[in-house]
Amino acid sequence: MHLHGDVLESVVERVPAPDLAATALVSREWLRAVRAALRRCPRRLPWLVAHLIQLRGQRRLAAAYDPHSGAWLAVPTAPARHGATSSHSHVRLVRGASGDRVCALSLSGLAVAPDALGVDDARVVVLKAPGVWRVDPVFAAVGDRVAPGVWRVDPVFAAVGDRVVALGGACRLALAEGDDASAVEVHERGGWTHCGAMPAALRESAAATWLSVAATDQRVYLTDRATGMASWFDPAKQQWGPTCRLRPDAAVSTWGLAPGRAGAEKLILFGAKHADSRVVIRSWEVDGDGLCLSHGAAATAHDTMPSEMSERLFSHGDGEEEDDEEETSSSPSIGVCGNATGGYVYNEAVPETGAVLYELRRDGVEGGAVERWEWVPCAPAVAEAEALGRVILACSSVGLHELAHARLAH
Repeated sequence: MHLHGDVLESVVERVPAPDLAATALVSREWLRAVRAALRRCPRRLPWLVAHLIQLRGQRRLAAAYDPHSGAWLAVPTAPARHGATSSHSHVRLVRGASGDRVCALSLSGLAVAPDALGVDDARVVVLKAPGVWRVDPVFAAVGDRVAPGVWRVDPVFAAVGDRVVALGGACRLALAEGDDASAVEVHERGGWTHCGAMPAALRESAAATWLSVAATDQRVYLTDRATGMASWFDPAKQQWGPTCRLRPDAAVSTWGLAPGRAGAEKLILFGAKHADSRVVIRSWEVDGDGLCLSHGAAATAHDTMPSEMSERLFSHGDGEEEDDEEETSSSPSIGVCGNATGGYVYNEAVPETGAVLYELRRDGVEGGAVERWEWVPCAPAVAEAEALGRVILACSSVGLHELAHARLAH
């Protein structure tokens, strides 16, 4: 039986993500059908990618959640090799509007994976490390920066346009006189440029551990997870924006930031708090320019995560009443990753609990910023990980190009 036209497109729409790239390779007609089906019914929501760093053997495993099919897929990772992201122990993320990229920080440089799934280590992009780190001779052609820098151990990395920004995270023991632990550097045209320090209100929390980060095509936004103090940095102009406290609810104990709806500099602010012996997670839309709540968006029921989902993220377990009281008194720590269509909220302290998908309303649609919430179970690889392993959750759109390079499997 031969399929063609609308019938073929209808069939292709139902093809699971792991088989989509192979479907496009059947023939030119099937490739056109795949492209037409994706245009007609775009799979707009980003994927959740879990990078698992195993301490034993310094192995990196990965799994990706496809929100279209609601399934976790195993991501093959290349064997460790010199200069590859899987060969470094200091694996981190570069946040970006086009998607997060796993990266590896070492004394010789910053190795950034070229794809959203972190599969293709053979094409890894290596940037000369900021500050006092030395350049590997292979990459000496990228040039050197004369001004002294700092040794970073827990920095924030963000991709804004064609620039990579490194903020804070300096090792205070290695700081020279006059150096600042919150120093900012921008990588462009093959070298790093020093751009001064972060605003005073953020210097005490100037590390990836204490900051929530969102990147757009123009800026990188930072907010202190505990206090809600926030600001933005424009790497093209090397300029900081206003600094203010994003705290629409005084009872919130931890904050998270993610990009908002496309078409304007919008952000989504998430807050978690204890209320009536349970955790409540709420969202607000924020204007990026002035860092104030958007006036046009009225509060709706969808702004608050359904209670059954927030309770699963921060479940008390089956312990004694004493343990429950102790956990209730502790502050819930949320992590957030997303893009202009949606993203994921998770338990920062216990990522193996699972995550919650949120989908943003399309631009021009009335109502609050969040349209719906959906529970995402933990990836099997993360649930079965060794106790001392480290889990990094990333968020990115995954297209035909990434699927063609990654042989995903259920």
